[in-house]
Amino acid sequence: MRRTLFLALALLAAFAVAVPVADAQTPNPNAKVTISGLIDNVGTYTRNMSTFDFNLARNNDQQIYGRTRGRFDIIGEIGKAKAVLGIEIDEYWGQTGLGDSNDAGSTTCVPTSSATVACGTVGAGAESSFDLNTDTQSNLQIEWLYTEFPLPLVPVPTTVRLGGQPFGMAANWKLATYANGDFGGANIVSNITPNVKLLFTYVAVEELLTGKKDITNTTLPTAGVGTNVNFPQSRGDDFALIFSAEVTPFKGLDIKPMYSYFFANGVTSANARQGRGGVVIAPSSTANGTTAGNPFSPRAAWGADGVGTGINENRNTVGVDARWRSGPFSVEPTFLYQFGRRQAVNTSSSAYGTTCSAGPPTLCPRYSADINAWLVDIRAGFQLGPWLFSGMYMWTSGDNARNNPYKHIGYFQPLDTDTSYLADWGTQILSLGVDYYQILNGGAAQAGLNPGVAIGYDKYGRHSFGLKANYAWTPTFNVWAGVTPSWTDKAVDTDGFLVANGGIQPSFVCRKNFIQGCRPQGDSNYMGTELNAGLQWKFADGLTFDWAVGWLLAGGALGHRTVSGDYSAALPPNPKDKEVNDVIISTARVRYVF
Repeated sequence: MRRTLFLALALLAAFAVAVPVADAQTPNPNAKVTISGLIDNVGTYTRNMSTFDFNLARNNDQQIYGRTRGRFDIIGEIGKAKAVLGIEIDEYWGQTGLGDSNDAGSTTCVPTSSATVACGTVGAGAESSFDLNTDTQSNLQIEWLYTEFPLPLVPVPTTVRLGGQPFGMAANWKLATYANGDFGGANIVSNITPNVKLLFTYVAVEELLTGKKDITNTTLPTAGVGTNVNFPQSRGDDFALIFSAEVTPFKGLDIKPMYSYFFANGVTSANARQGRGGVVIAPSSTANGTTAGNPFSPRAAWGADGVGTGINENRNTVGVDARWRSGPFSVEPTFLYQFGRRQAVNTSSSAYGTTCSAGPPTLCPRYSADINAWLVDIRAGFQLGPWLFSGMYMWTSGDNARNNPYKHIGYFQPLDTDTSYLADWGTQILSLGVDYYQILNGGAAQAGLNPGVAIGYDKYGRHSFGLKANYAWTPTFNVWAGVTPSWTDKAVDTDGFLVANGGIQPSFVCRKNFIQGCRPQGDSNYMGTELNAGLQWKFADGLTFDWAVGWLLAGGALGHRTVSGDYSAALPPNPKDKEVNDVIISTARVRYVF
């Protein structure tokens, strides 16, 4: 189905844009090229928000830094057709790591004991840092590269976009409730009537190319830890389809129904599947045949290929967005329901069933989990002169501590949020704020605990309720303040421990006698309450100054074991296990838009 769809899109594009080669090489006198974009200069202070450790909200770490982002969109237009190249550059002020970029070159890279190479690590969100003389390299991001054109020979106005592009409003109007950020693929929009629009989006998540038969393992000799440590080819033909419509039945009411199908074979993008409940998503780097590795790409059993062939996930998401406005009132509800099945092998705990181990395939059984999850997000506002009062409630379902993740998945999984869920609400810690690099649990290894990525908290789901007031002193100056308390849908097992790329592994070991057999128990639902305030001043053409502060009064649900392991005589309960500290951030930003 996927290859047939891709071929049809390719033929459609070829038919629509086919021109003689000579014409394609001749400059068009009617062509117009424009450049737009922005430059952000940001200064930030944080406490307990480090993205480089597993014990966030408890280590009393702090940082103060400055950074710059430049975003440049080059747009070439001929009539209604356009080509877009989007470029982004992110730099911290002052060298932050071994080199001045993540790919700093052989003179600033060193081998590690696990047969990898570490280069000049920089701060979260950036690829490089301005050191003395600022001649940084390997830091240019190509965000967009697409062509957009009207489709000929169809009875209704239809626009096609092909290439690397933003999701935009493909799935929902509300930011990052299901699909946000960028992707490679195709988007087709048909304006059926002035009040009805149909949208279709094809998302290429991963590409198998010719498959594993042409991929050979690479032997990496490693001092002290053996040989044949490698990452096999572990990509399948993973894709997503999104169908949606935009309907305006009468003035003031807009409705957007949506259906999406996501398919994954073996390991897939960490944006579409986060590690939660101790289920690891990253492929194993150990030698072939020595360990079980990833639940979606087993390597231990005889016959296992280590790339997840035949281990599939079929995920369906259906729902509706709506917007209603009447005078000073506005309401924006979103309801999404998710269902399907996900296959995996058990590499987490024997308490979940037979674990994948060395031997015949019968010792590495495949489990199938039913997916059944919800997301509800409701926003409302009331305008009273210069005052704007806003309210928000969101709920996403979760699983209890003792749930078997190989048999049931009750937590919502977005296709891609680009870490941006609730970034349009105003929280600075529970979501990205004025500094869009900083968020609670922002490290890649704990994305399942990141509320901007996973929407929920690990496998436990989430409730959040918020109130906010904004006062416009002048058309160019406004101030605001808000409060947002949050809870998990199901109580968190704070006796659990963090697993890299796997979230929180619940504890099946008894606290008192260290014997395996105790069932995990939920200990706390309360994540904390965030207080935030800020201002915005548009002080010149194209120039805006933003400042915001956030303070998270941390709750017990953020607690977990300080060590990565179950209770034992050598690793007994630690009083610090349940200790969490408040999180603070303050950010000032000058943005120039052109």
